[in-house]
Amino acid sequence: MTKPSYQPILTSHVPTAFLPLGTTKDSDESSIIAKVRVIAGELNGVKGPANTFSPVELWDIQVPKKDSVVEVPVKEGHNCIAFVRRGGMEVLTNEGSQKVGPQAVALMERSGTQLKFRTTSADTSILIMGGEPIDEPIAARGPFVMNTHDEIMQANRDFQSGRMGQ
Repeated sequence: MTKPSYQPILTSHVPTAFLPLGTTKDSDESSIIAKVRVIAGELNGVKGPANTFSPVELWDIQVPKKDSVVEVPVKEGHNCIAFVRRGGMEVLTNEGSQKVGPQAVALMERSGTQLKFRTTSADTSILIMGGEPIDEPIAARGPFVMNTHDEIMQANRDFQSGRMGQ
């Protein structure tokens, strides 16, 4: 196992990427539809400061205008979750659309290389969390997440006896 650690990531260390309007690659203010704080992973050549043990994306997307259609590139086969922090969006797919309001989540399928949505209100903020599937079993109880129930029980015993992390 890897020793636990903390990564102090200051706002000033988080770079910004831009999602352009339409298909243009210009990044002047007139062509920008969304600003993205890249916390982990990489977006349009901008790499986030977080160190991860597997490929992970964590992007904070800010879209100022209502009815903006935003196309976010995602890696084929990655899991992807969109959490609407503020405002609202309508996820657009070939099969139709699904509205997602504030403080709600959209779980995306693993197929495709693009997340496309339309904002349903001005000043929308969306947190995109994605990554390569680990494809391992998950067992969780209390603060512990392991692969099996037996590992959870051992973690509880280690915690109660003061041996946690040893």
